[in-house]
Amino acid sequence: MLWPVSSSATTAAAARLEGFERAARKLGVSAVTIVPSQTERLESAPKDGAESLKLYDSYASMGILASLVWLPGSTLSLIRFLKRQRCRCVIASTPAPFVPFQGVVASKILNIPFVLDVRDSWEIESVTHEGAVRNRVKESLERLCARSADRVWFVTSLLLERLRAKYGLEPGHLLLVPNGADLQQFGPSDRPRPVDLVFLGSPARYRNVNAVMRSVAELKRARPSVRAQFMGWAGAPNEDAIRSLVIELGLKENVELAPAVPRSEVSRALAKARLGIVSFSEEPSLRGAIGAKAYEYIACGIPLACLGPEGDSELRRLVETGPLGFYASNPEEFAAAAEELLGDEVRWGQYSGNCISTSKAFDRQEICERALRDSVIPLLTISGGG
Repeated sequence: MLWPVSSSATTAAAARLEGFERAARKLGVSAVTIVPSQTERLESAPKDGAESLKLYDSYASMGILASLVWLPGSTLSLIRFLKRQRCRCVIASTPAPFVPFQGVVASKILNIPFVLDVRDSWEIESVTHEGAVRNRVKESLERLCARSADRVWFVTSLLLERLRAKYGLEPGHLLLVPNGADLQQFGPSDRPRPVDLVFLGSPARYRNVNAVMRSVAELKRARPSVRAQFMGWAGAPNEDAIRSLVIELGLKENVELAPAVPRSEVSRALAKARLGIVSFSEEPSLRGAIGAKAYEYIACGIPLACLGPEGDSELRRLVETGPLGFYASNPEEFAAAAEELLGDEVRWGQYSGNCISTSKAFDRQEICERALRDSVIPLLTISGGG
């Protein structure tokens, strides 16, 4: 499994990897995880058995031209490692395109199957990383990886639909593998919930930070004592700008910018909240995204408070099927819906119950086991051995 970070990291990519690692162990599949060494996204050296190799991302800080010089050599090292391990299948995760590309090359040379795991950050990176040339190269590599894969996994159905049409992918090779939540870790709680709104995740540009804060300010008009906690925002590169916005909007007594907490502590923090904020900007490519945190909210029985673009989106589809909360397209609409739900305990309880019931269909462990059982183990049989 070629992944951008090891499962000991605190990101959604790490949580997804951990699910596949546990699934492999349960199904008796011998698996090794490979992550780029000396990459900024790797918060610490792997302490979970992952192998750290000099892949393309290991040299990304040098710039693209210098990095490309190392591409052939690092790909050859990967091939040699996989050959020594007698690897019979490669699974590579997005969004960084060069690491999956190296996995494709290695799989073709070794004549073994290749599985591409497409996370919703696949398209988000085109928004957060500027540069027309960079994004054209990225799209070309992604198309090559997707078309070369024996199986392609997608975290959402809208992402699957769009990329199937965009890249002309064979429908029989595509599989929906949602993020889900670890239901052994995340679950409902009877503890008091003093926090009205909680937001998990970094204040990235695509999360529409300004609109979220203006939504809280609008809610304060009806609920002066509203309390909102933004976990993972303290210490962010744009923290000073956010704090200035909080003061400007008169939210200093209502908003807490909290630091990120270890994954093992997240469920305990969520147990204090009544609504979970999920937000995306107007960028069209974000319509196929659902943050992994949304699944953790609903597993904890926390209704979703969504702020996103008008029209169809994967997030809107999810929240309105339950219903699991509300979906708003502007701060005024958000504030009105939040005030109505926070002020109605009976309705809140119904939505919370819907969340808990729905979360059972998004058990990350079952999802990962099903993906390996249905689309990887058959490939292992084909590639030789049981």
